[in-house]
Amino acid sequence: MKTLAFLSQKGGSGKTTLAVHTAVAAHESGERVAIVDTDIQKSATTWGEARNEDTPIVATAAAADLVDVLKAARQDKMTLAIIDTAPHAAPDAACIAKAVDLVVIPCRPTAFDLAAVGSAVEIVKAAEARGVFVLSACPFRSPEIAETRVMLADYGLLLAPVEITDRRAFARAVATGRAVTEFERKGKAAAEIQLLWDWLKGQIK
Repeated sequence: MKTLAFLSQKGGSGKTTLAVHTAVAAHESGERVAIVDTDIQKSATTWGEARNEDTPIVATAAAADLVDVLKAARQDKMTLAIIDTAPHAAPDAACIAKAVDLVVIPCRPTAFDLAAVGSAVEIVKAAEARGVFVLSACPFRSPEIAETRVMLADYGLLLAPVEITDRRAFARAVATGRAVTEFERKGKAAAEIQLLWDWLKGQIK
């Protein structure tokens, strides 16, 4: 079973949004997917409860129990576990980073997000984990996107080639317990998420 976590030390970076939409895209590509929601806000859990589908499975767990939860997922023959993490929880984030194959750090192209990136990178490097960046909630045709790419390059982690644009389809899909690939299958948001999943799959070692 492959494992990846969306991790950021800043709220509102897009962790849960990316986690649930990527999970559905992975499921649609043939993976048996479990989402593990370790965030006390339980946004991914709420989304799972609103779904009309039984998949992907959404499990709520404390970060301290993650190893046991992942073991149970392997026994259930899951092929992919996606962990949604809480912001501002450095000890828990470190445990999660050590437990997964890939840590995905979402970053919006804003000064506040860039200021918070360093602490997430430190957690990843201290855990000797593999980490990558993904630009999330990007404004349409914003010059800040290119500037953010340049600044993130200094951290030495790969940056996903696809940018996730701030589109209404994401919020509208989540509000009905769906993902964008279900809500608007041929839409631009769905295409971005599918490209992101294809890239992430290639990064999981």
